[in-house]
Amino acid sequence: MEGRPEALERGRRLLAGAERVAVLTGAGVSAESGVPTFRGAGGLWERYRPEELATPEAFARDPALVWRFYQWRRQLIAGCRAGAAHQAIVRLEAAKGDGFTLITQNVEGLHALAGSRRIVEVHGSLWRVRCLSCGLRREAREGLEARPRCACGGLLRPDVVWFGEWLDDAL
Repeated sequence: MEGRPEALERGRRLLAGAERVAVLTGAGVSAESGVPTFRGAGGLWERYRPEELATPEAFARDPALVWRFYQWRRQLIAGCRAGAAHQAIVRLEAAKGDGFTLITQNVEGLHALAGSRRIVEVHGSLWRVRCLSCGLRREAREGLEARPRCACGGLLRPDVVWFGEWLDDAL
């Protein structure tokens, strides 16, 4: 909308008058915060093959390798902070209250860190784990070894959507 101030102003008026607003975000909103993207120039899939690190088959074949990749990713983003876009979305949520929903494909948790509360994480979260035996999901920010186990004895996996998996029906 650069060079079109009237279009920008019209968008502001429409947004201000809307009773309900849904915001959909992806990698672009977190890239400015230093979160590495998967596609495009310098993306993670240029260096790594998704079928070796981000599929149920890869996890069944070598869970320790998959966990090392996810632990590395967690370390990469642990120091990232929410950016201006995250903060603007928090302000919009505050203005719209119950009429607001944030739908994100991002798994790094910066929206919540910024203060967003009405979040639907369609691809899950790097900061949660899921048990393959009992299905328990819980936050796990630290203390994960190469093959973490649940209290029930089942193997834990990152609570993210991998290639070849369906989105969670509960969303």
